[in-house]
Formats: sequence, C-alpha cells, structure tokens
Amino acid sequence: MSIKDKKSFSYNFRIRYSEVDAQKIVYNSHYLTFLDVSIFEFFNSIGFNQEKYIKDTNNEFHTVKAIVEYKAPATLGDTVEVFTRIKNIGNSSITFQQEIYLLKSNDLIATGEIVWVNTNQDKMKPTRVPDHLRDLLKEYQD
Repeated sequence: MSIKDKKSFSYNFRIRYSEVDAQKIVYNSHYLTFLDVSIFEFFNSIGFNQEKYIKDTNNEFHTVKAIVEYKAPATLGDTVEVFTRIKNIGNSSITFQQEIYLLKSNDLIATGEIVWVNTNQDKMKPTRVPDHLRDLLKEYQD
C-alpha cells in the first residue's frame, strides 16, 4: 500500500535545468535532496523548529542511513510530489518512509528510507528522541 493512501506529508518540486543530466533526466543524487528537504518541511509543518531544538538542547539529528530506489525517470519541467511518513521511532532514531510521484498521478518515480539519529553534540553520543517530538509524529506513524 502506498503511503499516499495514509496520513502523510507532501511537498512539491519542479525539476529545474540544474538538476538534470544531458538526457534531461534528474541526476540520481538530487533525489536525496528532495527527500531531505521534504523532511525539513515536514518538521516545519508539524511545528517542530529544528534550529530552536539544537540551540536549546545541543542535540541534533544526523542522517545515518539513506536508501533510494529508482523506479522511473523524472525529467526537466516535471513537478514531483514527495510523500513522507514515519516508519519507526526507536530510542534515539527516526526512520522516514518516502515516495516520490509525478504530481497528481500514481506514477511512482522513487522510494526512499532515511534514518536519523538524535545526537548530543557535546558527547557525540545518541540521545533519546524527545517525547514532545514523538507526540507530534504519532499521527504520521503506523
């Protein structure tokens, strides 16, 4: 089942010239940028200010795993829609499940799984995902 059919956050990107190769197909590394920006916008939409969190706690989320599976090409001028949900929240980690579609279609372009670990910057050690963030993410998790 697609995460489009569940409670998810979506964010759109129009494919620009700088994101494509000579065949006018999105260069593979840009998909990671689409996924990352979508997570940032997702956190903003639920009211979690990452900059304030870092300043107040000296904790920060770091990407420790990124998987992208390419299904079909996106090309110059396309608009893609990235859907984001929470796959799992561990003690110190958050796993995001993402899907990229051509806008207003069921044409799946790519899927992604990103894992973040909450890390104390002084000790450079994992630390628990705060309860208030867990509460904000709850409705986006199975």
